Amino acid sequence: MPRPLFSLAPLAAFARLDSSTFYLCLALCLCILGCAPRQPLRKRTMETRIPTCEEANRLAYRAVTSVGYTVASVQIARPGQPGYIEAKKEDGKSGKVVLTCFDESRATAEPDRTGEPVRALVGAADKPGSFPHVFTQTYNILLSSRNLADEGGPAGGVTLILTRLGSFESQIELGTDLPKGGVLPIKVTLTNNSPRPYGLTVEKILLSSSGGGQVAPIAPPATGQGNPLRGDITLQPGQNMTGYLFYPAGQYTSARTTLIDKENNEEEGFSVQFE
Repeated sequence: MPRPLFSLAPLAAFARLDSSTFYLCLALCLCILGCAPRQPLRKRTMETRIPTCEEANRLAYRAVTSVGYTVASVQIARPGQPGYIEAKKEDGKSGKVVLTCFDESRATAEPDRTGEPVRALVGAADKPGSFPHVFTQTYNILLSSRNLADEGGPAGGVTLILTRLGSFESQIELGTDLPKGGVLPIKVTLTNNSPRPYGLTVEKILLSSSGGGQVAPIAPPATGQGNPLRGDITLQPGQNMTGYLFYPAGQYTSARTTLIDKENNEEEGFSVQFE
């Protein structure tokens, strides 16, 4: 997944407890351990979710670049059209990932093991340090992290997440390389987990330029893909929405926007630094 620029949670009414206080009584523990039958240790396992076609393309690309390889060539996978990522390193090492989208909701990303030692046993590990080994390990970590993020969403409040799309992500989600043409696409994710409706005017999501000044969204390019956001949006309780905004390419340091409580028309403004 591309790195989010920032996340706004102005109305979130939740907290996570990171520590607890424990009172231990050694004598009592020894008594319990000596008298009570031993219970088997609980094992917690995490099921690996099958990624969507879009996720497999994006996470595979990120995994390749995260382990120190440079992408030499790429073919985005789509249902009925296999894809690949060819990678190389300055020390001469190379690797390839083969992507297969069975449909929009199910896909795989597997390293090409041509030239690697034959694994005698099913499930045997790849050679440590080899491209198949480091790619598979990193890809699975990224996918597991995405699973945890999906499961650990906010318990309440309104969140607005803006994610910058690079050239590769733009091709996956919008079908064309918009940054190459001087346009910065931003993926917008809105979630209302509060019991109240909230409004937002997307033209008022302003980016602060490093050179000074506020930059408003520009007219959506005719990509034919994605869902450009326009005008006033009202999020009902429990509703979520995803779409895209577009800005002139540039260096931005922060963002400003305003949420409106629809029950009393109160406005709340925010300014958030980019990570």
